[in-house]
This record gives sequence, C-alpha cells and structure tokens, in this order.
Amino acid sequence: MAWRQCPRRLWLEVHRRELREDPAASQARFAVGDLVGVLARSLYDPEENGILIEFEEDGAEAGVARTTAALDRRVPIFEAGLEGGGARAFVDVLRPVKRGGLRSWELIEVKSSASAKASHRDDLAIQAYVARAAGLPLAAAKLAHIDTGFVYPGHDDYRGLLRELDLSSEVAARAPDVEAWISAAAQVAALPAEPVVPTGWQCRTPYPCGFLKHCRAAEEPVEFPLHVLPGLQGELRRLIESHGWRDLLLRNIVVHLYSQPIDTWLKGA
Repeated sequence: MAWRQCPRRLWLEVHRRELREDPAASQARFAVGDLVGVLARSLYDPEENGILIEFEEDGAEAGVARTTAALDRRVPIFEAGLEGGGARAFVDVLRPVKRGGLRSWELIEVKSSASAKASHRDDLAIQAYVARAAGLPLAAAKLAHIDTGFVYPGHDDYRGLLRELDLSSEVAARAPDVEAWISAAAQVAALPAEPVVPTGWQCRTPYPCGFLKHCRAAEEPVEFPLHVLPGLQGELRRLIESHGWRDLLLRNIVVHLYSQPIDTWLKGA
C-alpha cells in the first residue's frame, strides 16, 4: 500500500531501495507486526501443517513459485506470493476451504492495529484483485485486526485475539480502482529518472517513509520547519503542506504564493 502514498517513493522502492532508512518508530511497528504475524500463524494453523513463504530471504520470484507449488497441498499458506493483473502481492494468510462442494481459498490480511483503517481496506482490495487475476478461486477476502476486548487467559492461548471482518463484496466492487492503481504504478516505475515530489504530508501518511532523509537532502534547508510548531498536525498541516509551504516564516509563505520578494508585493498592493 505504501507505493500508492507517493510516486517518488514508489520509484525509489523499485530502483534505489538501498537509500531507504526506516525511522525507529517504523521499525518498532514492524516488530509488533511480526509478533502478531507469528500469533496469527498459530491461530490459523494450530496443527502446524501450514507453509511459510519466506520471500524476503528467497526473493519475490522464488516466493511466488513456492506458493504456486504449495497450493496443491491444500494447507494454510502464510506470506503467500501471488502474481497476476500486472502486479505481485504477498498475502498474510491463505486458508483452504470448501464452499458449495468446491475447493477454494480464504484470503486474510492480518493487521496489528485495533481497527480496520482505509489503507488496510486498500491493501485487501489489491491482494484480492491479484489473487483473482492469478486464477485463485476466492471464497472470501477478510481483514483481521486486534480485538481490544481480548483478555489473555495464559498458557499461550490467543484464541479471540483477532477479529475478522469479511469484506469480500467491498473489495470485489473495487476491482476497477485497483486496476487503475496498478496501471499508474507501472507508469511511474518505468520512468527513466526519479520523479521530483516535494516533501510533505505524504511522507508520513498513512505510513512514515524511509526515503524522507534522501528527499529532504535535495531540498533547500528550511530555517523554521513546520514540525517545530506544537499542535500543527493532522488536516491543518496536510493542507499547509499541500500548497508547498515548508517554512513557518510568513515572509517565505508570501514569497511562495507570489513568487516575488515580499517588499515588491507590498508596494504593488
């Protein structure tokens, strides 16, 4: 989902991934996600018959090949690699099911958050689209997140930790949107050079970008950046940054708006 956040981020992920430096907050979030992923595997595969596709170690293409070979075994597949419709996706959980006497699969995206966010729904829509394009018969597409009412009883019993939302109809209806996203992403990835996008709200929403340091290094230094003002967050900061304002000095804001020195602007006012 992060690739929809900013075209510059997408291009860098494809061509200059070595420049990525994830902030400490992101690394902590990744660690929590990894822990929830381990717990999810124990919940969806209590008999430990499933298969974990370690694509980060083996590579994306190998991950897709391993997943294809594993489908015939009809066991839970974790981090399953799927390719179709011009995109590749890695799914947290593929669970074999039978619906109407037909063999099919449930696709489950697991999130470590306490609710289903818009970006999570986008993730699921993309994964379901790729799965269907790859020819996988999907019985359901679900989003699983932490149930805040869960009480740990001890003894490694985490049943009830995850709450599932069946979003099958929603993600199926969003297939045209996903198709447009993939087409736009392919155009960006094919650019011969890094697109220039000023840093702004998209560097933090919905996920902090690991290329922020790289992008800021190419910009003129700012004497009073927006983040020094406590409380300038959320929609207000997003609105300000969307206009290209990066400095709290009124003079610089006016110069940006009128592309001329403030003294000249005042004389003509």
